[in-house]
Amino acid sequence: MLLPKKTYNLSNDAVIDQLYTDYWKLLYAICYHKTNDAEASEEIVQDIFIGLWKRGGKLEVTTSIKSYLIKSAKTGVIKYYRSKIKSKEDLSTECNLCEKSEFGADVLQHNEAISKFLDQDLQLIINQLPCQCQKIYRLSRENHLTTNEIAKELKISQKTVKNHLTKALSFIRTKIDYVFEH
Repeated sequence: MLLPKKTYNLSNDAVIDQLYTDYWKLLYAICYHKTNDAEASEEIVQDIFIGLWKRGGKLEVTTSIKSYLIKSAKTGVIKYYRSKIKSKEDLSTECNLCEKSEFGADVLQHNEAISKFLDQDLQLIINQLPCQCQKIYRLSRENHLTTNEIAKELKISQKTVKNHLTKALSFIRTKIDYVFEH
């Protein structure tokens, strides 16, 4: 038996804001329970809502929106663990190559140069963010403040902080995607 589809208009920011308000805590709790990592959990949840926002248009679900978002959170957790495993494998492979290679020091210098180059590119992208958005992003990512701490420091609501972080991450990802495509 096919369930009737329910359609959500994602081009309407109020719909996404309402979904965010209704489900953010639940999705965060699911992610945190599975990862035990607050920052990763916040990013997974942010990615879900950025994905909805980027999708725009209409979203048709045959289950409840709650089930759809929970499945998205679980998928995000799986991607998180895959990326952790991949990065550990890459690091291990790189270390093994450096130890076995007579060019180990050159490889490390090369990787450090690439890392520095990418960091400089990231800083240029961050500098393109609007002032408040940039400030909130830096407090979150560079000073490692929570959304609650940022909200208190800047005397704004937590939702405003989360919205700025969502916009900043979306902007940065878009710019990084563009850099790697060209």
